[in-house]
Amino acid sequence: MSARSFSVVKTSYTRSAGEAKGSVRYMQHRQDDLGERQARPLFDQDGELSRQEVYERLDRAAESDGKTYFYRLTFNPGEGRADLDEQGRQAWATEQVARIEAQGNTVKTWVGVSHTDQGQHDHIHVLAATSRTLQKDELADLRTYGRETYEYQREMQQELGLYQDHPGSVQELTQFHQHERSYEQDQEYQRQQRQRSYDYER
Repeated sequence: MSARSFSVVKTSYTRSAGEAKGSVRYMQHRQDDLGERQARPLFDQDGELSRQEVYERLDRAAESDGKTYFYRLTFNPGEGRADLDEQGRQAWATEQVARIEAQGNTVKTWVGVSHTDQGQHDHIHVLAATSRTLQKDELADLRTYGRETYEYQREMQQELGLYQDHPGSVQELTQFHQHERSYEQDQEYQRQQRQRSYDYER
């Protein structure tokens, strides 16, 4: 199977915790293709969350030191139905949030929702409370990283049956994938970050 054309199809943010909560409700309950209201599971790196837990975390993020930006992100692995099961989708979303932190941003809290019953392609909505805005080059890096990690997790699931045969927690699966991440890729990203810092200082 050829690589999917990964994209971050939507990014926007609000400074309001109330608006962020509205986004969570939309993500969780948006109607499916048949027009029926859904109750999709909310998750983070540790697994499922209740909506009340998410609301409390968003409030704490808003009240924390420094600025808080509530980012609405939509991760789309390409046209058609995705290859990962729910556990794989959650681990993949966790990888993308970890990448945002690797870019030097602080993710105070986040929540994700899988949409496999709405629209022409599967996608994942993520609401992430960050300490600063995301830059264009960081979003471009996130697209590349998302494509690479999606393909890697898809191959792991299909060839090794990791998610079906060894249903550990999403956190354990993500840690395993992070351990296998290419050293050369990390070094190249750090080089880009150093160059970016140098350009800002000039």
